Amino acid sequence: MLHGGFALTGVGTVLLGCILPQVSSQWHLRDKDAGLLLLVQFATSASGALLVRRDLWKTLGWGYGLFGAGALSIFLLQHNSFSLFVLAFAGYGLGLGMAMTSTNMLFGRRYPKRRGAALALLNFSWSAGAVACPLIVAQFLRRSSSGSAFGLLGLAVLPFVLLPIFADPPAFAAETGLKPAPTGSRETATIGYFALLAFLYVGIEATVGNWMSTYATRATTWNLVGSSVAVASFWAALLLGRAMTPAVLSFVSERRLYRVCVVIVLGGISLLLTAHSPRTILAGSVITGLALAPLFPLILSLFLAEIGESRNAGWVFAVAGLGGAVLSWLTGVISTDTGSLRIALLVPGAAALLMLGLIAWRRANRNPEPPTDGQQKPIPEHTLEPTISGKS
Repeated sequence: MLHGGFALTGVGTVLLGCILPQVSSQWHLRDKDAGLLLLVQFATSASGALLVRRDLWKTLGWGYGLFGAGALSIFLLQHNSFSLFVLAFAGYGLGLGMAMTSTNMLFGRRYPKRRGAALALLNFSWSAGAVACPLIVAQFLRRSSSGSAFGLLGLAVLPFVLLPIFADPPAFAAETGLKPAPTGSRETATIGYFALLAFLYVGIEATVGNWMSTYATRATTWNLVGSSVAVASFWAALLLGRAMTPAVLSFVSERRLYRVCVVIVLGGISLLLTAHSPRTILAGSVITGLALAPLFPLILSLFLAEIGESRNAGWVFAVAGLGGAVLSWLTGVISTDTGSLRIALLVPGAAALLMLGLIAWRRANRNPEPPTDGQQKPIPEHTLEPTISGKS
């Protein structure tokens, strides 16, 4: 049931990006204004993450309640003032943030010995919803308005408000496996580092996913159906990559996989920037999605392993949501000011470069070199190699 609800949060996260051309046309929005809707959704989602504290089941129920009510409000207010429309997106995003953060933390605490694998599979469910969304929307919009898609999603989400009633909280609390939280400057530094990584990752994923449909229609001769294929290809590649991640990590080190994937993300975005044909758009979408797939579960697993039982863990999820808000909005602003969405997509490319620089900096400053004598040695706390499958 947790996986099913999480799949719906995947649908909810990408739905606006899928129908952004229709929403922009309905409200006569510039890219800058359309980016404001993305900013509101992701900023309030970040705020929702900060509301998640000790009682994860309570915040899970409240999150699905706000998520579903917000989706229904978007449907009901689609022909009213734009201000009310934006307000509905605020409630929608707040619920998304609470539901996603609560679920991630429940899984992270329940499976301490295979945290990375559990989180990878959980995010596989999220990706499944994200993949299905553009394909369903492309068919749905042939007969209904864009707002109706939110109404249908709201009806599907509301039953998950009752999820805590059917849950077995003691089973999820029986084996936390978390060490005591770090204190003082160490806690601040740990949260700051992982918050920045999460900010950049979510910003890249959200920007590429949300602007893909609009970019595909402008860069090629595709209509809405064709551009939906590009969006679906991106999320399908992310889905496939997350399904493959546990197997890949059995023979490739996490640090190496991280570095390689960030470099490939740069290549995929570069391919999108040079694309003038549907085939190149599809190739760039698939490459970028596959390369992004392992990064978030890896970042999240390591963070939960280092931060222990800290009450401030929600800050990383909050800042991650802000990454989706800020970079998506910034892309829209640059697109409007330059008249080119192609130039604006340099934003996620620059974010990927910064991610690569951060991991190189931390490795150089805090990690010792790996052993060369073939002997097993303890893994330092600050290495970017969490135990994914329960084996060191």
